[in-house]
Amino acid sequence: MSQYIVDASVVVQLLITETHTVETKSLFASIEDGNKLIVPEFGLMECTNVLWKQVRFHGLAQSDAEKQIKILAALDVTVAPVIGLMPRALAIGLKHQLAVYDSVYIALAERLKHPLITIDQRQAAAATAEGITLKPITDFKP
Repeated sequence: MSQYIVDASVVVQLLITETHTVETKSLFASIEDGNKLIVPEFGLMECTNVLWKQVRFHGLAQSDAEKQIKILAALDVTVAPVIGLMPRALAIGLKHQLAVYDSVYIALAERLKHPLITIDQRQAAAATAEGITLKPITDFKP
C-alpha cells in the first residue's frame, strides 16, 4: 500500500479528458488495491474551478459540470487540512515564485513524507528542489 499527495492538475483529468486521463483513472482505480490518495482541503475546489472555466469559456454544459461535481464529491480521497501548512507554503512559494495554493501540495508532501503526483511542471520543479519525491503519473499506465 502506498500513499500519495495528488495535485488538482491530476484529479481534474478524471473529469475532463486530457493527456493523462487514462493514467489518472488507473491511479484512482489503485485505491481498490490499497493505495491512499491525499489532497489538501481546497484541492477539490480547485477542480470545481476548472469545471467553472470549462462552462464559462469552453462550452461545457452546466448540467455536465454539475454531474462532474457529484463524481468529484464521491471520490475516495483523504482530505487534509491546510491551516498548519500555510507558513511553510508561503516560504516555498516565495522561494520558487510559485502560487501558495500550489506550494501547499509540496508542504503537505513534505510534512507527511509521501510522494507528490503532479503534471504541473513548475510545481514539480519546486518540489524536486525542496527534496520531495515525485511519482510520475505515467507510472499508472493500465
